Amino acid sequence: MGKKPKATNEKSSSTAKGINAALLVGALVFVSIAGWYTFRSPEPDTRPPLPTPTTTTLDPDQFSGKIRVAYQAAKEVPGVLSQLPCYCGCMSSAGHKSNLECFHDHHGVECTMCQDIAIDARDMYKSGMEVSRIRDRIKDKYGKYASLME
Repeated sequence: MGKKPKATNEKSSSTAKGINAALLVGALVFVSIAGWYTFRSPEPDTRPPLPTPTTTTLDPDQFSGKIRVAYQAAKEVPGVLSQLPCYCGCMSSAGHKSNLECFHDHHGVECTMCQDIAIDARDMYKSGMEVSRIRDRIKDKYGKYASLME
């Protein structure tokens, strides 16, 4: 009778060793995959090059908060914003030709829609989205306000 519990202990000990070994192998596989994913080369950017705007935006460092973020977005991706309309009404009232022009002066300081468009567009572009798709998304999100601004 004394041997039966000992056999059970040996059996549970070997089961625990098997589980520990499986956990160790699983952890090694997980770490290997995570390491490969982290250190692999990024996919090349196959999007067409952006146009280079001839004018510059105001320096984002002179602003704070969301305004600064928007002017920084305009500075980071001017080629994207130069291809996007603005739906705040500035294209008809101020003669702007694109959302980028909202950040050549202080118009972008006063207009949260211009800020939102710039920030959204920058984030979408940095996530790998094509400009044509960004334009469609911006139109879907902000285009409904265009008639209200006229």
